[in-house]
Amino acid sequence: MSVSTTERHVRRGAAHRPSFTQRRWRPGLVLLAGGLLCGTLAGCDVGQQAATARETSLTAGVDGAVGLMVLNDVFLETADTVPAGGSIALRAAFTDQSPQFDRLVAVTTPAATSVELLDPDGTVVTGGIEVPAEGQVDATTGPVLIRLSGLTRALSPQAIVPVTFEFTSAGRVTLDDVPATMPVTMPAGGQR
Repeated sequence: MSVSTTERHVRRGAAHRPSFTQRRWRPGLVLLAGGLLCGTLAGCDVGQQAATARETSLTAGVDGAVGLMVLNDVFLETADTVPAGGSIALRAAFTDQSPQFDRLVAVTTPAATSVELLDPDGTVVTGGIEVPAEGQVDATTGPVLIRLSGLTRALSPQAIVPVTFEFTSAGRVTLDDVPATMPVTMPAGGQR
């Protein structure tokens, strides 16, 4: 008996086709494997809090940059009017994007007779505030690191003042519209 070329292809193809039972189980196995994978991945995060669940500042602060130094959320912290001659905290986050540390050495403003750079314990530092290489000093909350003293006029919430920052490596930048405001914070979970 001779078999034509066309018949050989049919016979070979028939030998490689999955049976009806195999075709019915494959989609079920794929769905089961997918469900187990999703369950495993979802379980990896159980009990962990996302970084976005932390308290977040929603200030009306301003941003700026000089060289590889980025200034974020710069504002004067007050809920009430501060009288002339008084003191007020200057809040900001400083991010050094360079591979070398930098140092905030001076802050000036016509709104105050002096500006003090402080350690977290409140003592005045004479060498400035170090910003780590490719790191950040976040002074938007927590201990006051910069304080304006001897205000030249009363500052009420929403007042705007120019402030100049000087860094050893990055250089000098003036932010013309630093607001006096109180930060609004969100508790963990994102609800006010």
